[in-house]
Amino acid sequence: MGERSQLAQLRTLITDHHGRPAPPIARLLGARVLAVDAGRVSIEFAVKDEFLTPGGGVQGGIISAYVDMCMALAAHTLFEPGQMLSTSSLTVSFLAPVTAGPVLGEGTVIKRGRSVVFLEAVLRDHEGRECAHASSVGSIRTRR
Repeated sequence: MGERSQLAQLRTLITDHHGRPAPPIARLLGARVLAVDAGRVSIEFAVKDEFLTPGGGVQGGIISAYVDMCMALAAHTLFEPGQMLSTSSLTVSFLAPVTAGPVLGEGTVIKRGRSVVFLEAVLRDHEGRECAHASSVGSIRTRR
């Protein structure tokens, strides 16, 4: 029996809450995968007190981690077993402060080539307001 596709493996994240533990970054960000389709994911993230700046908004690096995770998982839905993403560039536009959670991130593959993938993400707060837009270019690598 061959390896399961990346898409099938990611879809188990929605229902398999008792399987292997989530990666450390997913635990740190309080990530919960809500939907997975080919080239698209939706992820809910926690807004933890330790993420807040003295002004009461989530720190920009955390926002960047939210959207980067959304885009990376979207890319992985189109990968073959053994392939992984290496982010080459990441651009984030901060539109409004995130002050409470949870927040919803949606990642989308815009175009996939043989060795490069172009991605976008949007982050919305618990009221549905857009808080950040992001774009990314990633290199498709093979695990060694």
